[in-house]
Amino acid sequence: MNQPMAIDDLVSVAQAEAMGELDAPMMAIVLSSEQSYDLPINSLETDADKARWGLILRAAREHVEADAVAVLYPAWTTIRQKKPEPEAEQRSEDAAESPGEGESSPIDTLFVQLHTRDHVYWRGFEQIRDPKHQRIIGFRRIKALSTDYKRDEAPSVTAWLSTLFEPLPDEGEETAVDRELADLLEEPEVTAALYPRQMRALH
Repeated sequence: MNQPMAIDDLVSVAQAEAMGELDAPMMAIVLSSEQSYDLPINSLETDADKARWGLILRAAREHVEADAVAVLYPAWTTIRQKKPEPEAEQRSEDAAESPGEGESSPIDTLFVQLHTRDHVYWRGFEQIRDPKHQRIIGFRRIKALSTDYKRDEAPSVTAWLSTLFEPLPDEGEETAVDRELADLLEEPEVTAALYPRQMRALH
């Protein structure tokens, strides 16, 4: 898989899914060598949600022997702006009293993450909305939130996906986690989602 091309393709998918909506959908795409499979995510609000979905995505990845998993989700983010250097020692009275200097308002952001065995590709986009209806009409890339990481150097915010590529147990060895993974594969929300993208509308 050409990873830089893959992340660009995923960005296009994420933006197409969100365009015209009031909220960008939260979903995962499991990318096997032959097909891509969608898993709509209902919540990542709590640590328990993240732990559960971390297991679900690992189970789904192993089930289709995928080499990559993408996660698409909206979030409010705040980017700290670096204060500009004053042009003179004495700053103007107006500038000194300007409210909110060096601060930023939260940005309605769409995140696209591509997790592979070795890297995490991360892209962030500001969601542009129609002022009247508040529907999403476009996106603006946020360079400060667009970074590629080696997997062992990824930010702690991705820790809930740290087990995505853990090796399978030795043959004949079964752990409590493996039994839980097997149970998760039987959940309706997972089995219903494990169809190729182009087949989802038929089921």
